[in-house]
Amino acid sequence: MARWGNVFIAATAVDFPPAIPVSRAVANGDYPAKLAERTEQRSVTVAPADEPPGAFAARAARSALANSGYDFDDVGLFVHTSVLDPSPRMSNPASWLERELGRGGFRDVAQLMNGCDGVMTGLRWAAAHLSCDDENPAALISAAESWQPAEVIDRWTVDPDAPFGDGGAALVLAKDHGTARLLAATTYTQPSLEGVHRGPRVFGHGASLPVTLTDRSRAFYTTSAISREEAWKMRGTGIRVVIERVLAHAGIERKRISRVVLPFKGRQVLDQEYLPYLDKLEPAQSSIERGLEIGHLGGADPIASFHFATTSGELTSGDLAIIYSEGVGIVQSAALVEIV
Repeated sequence: MARWGNVFIAATAVDFPPAIPVSRAVANGDYPAKLAERTEQRSVTVAPADEPPGAFAARAARSALANSGYDFDDVGLFVHTSVLDPSPRMSNPASWLERELGRGGFRDVAQLMNGCDGVMTGLRWAAAHLSCDDENPAALISAAESWQPAEVIDRWTVDPDAPFGDGGAALVLAKDHGTARLLAATTYTQPSLEGVHRGPRVFGHGASLPVTLTDRSRAFYTTSAISREEAWKMRGTGIRVVIERVLAHAGIERKRISRVVLPFKGRQVLDQEYLPYLDKLEPAQSSIERGLEIGHLGGADPIASFHFATTSGELTSGDLAIIYSEGVGIVQSAALVEIV
């Protein structure tokens, strides 16, 4: 749990390749019609095979910095996060991005692998860093994914909850001004459920390709004492826990919250697995609608979802909002912000 009063989201930015209609994927046999009906996904952003995910992160980072009024030289901490790391082993994608952004120098740089919750981990880290950095007024967080080739991961069927979209997002934190004040953030972990995403393989025994989350979860429930129904209840409990904790730590009453900003997931997950646990808190509809046009972005979801909620005008000055995030592990996070 952490609380701040002088850390701001100075700017956000997103960068996506063109989207292709889900109807085309269904017609081509890439996406089962029953999943398309379940998720209500309309389109998915798909990158060219020769465009690395770092390109989306770099463009989003440049845009966020330009919109924030800061330069990369003002950044004391740069964190890049990804889920499907396409870089050569024993290399550092964050350092590659630092070079792409044009400058090196005396700053902390890190590549963070924490699943779809990576950005929220980076957010807490960056806010803490700013609180004790007397030299640099800003921190930069970026995230990007390109879910290919199909031999590694099939964006359409890897997860029945939502097809995966390509693209990147970036966020600038600052300690003197911004468009939203970061009030508090918290995380809740449920490691007893980590096998849902890992499957039967143990660490150190190599990769299991292609990545198929359905097969992994099926293997987990076959051998675990935890049933599928119990696991979903535990997940719902985690949603309530992080929301209640972040509100309590900031001293904010639930009724003051204007919107909850959710990850990009299919309609069934939103309706059956998220909304019942929000206890009447209103989700940001602008983000939900854009998510159904883009697909699940992995770690970039929290930035992109918040970006759409603010740029659409759904969140305006004086509003309080909760940004909710969830990643493999299972790790669930919430950040409380005030639009200024």
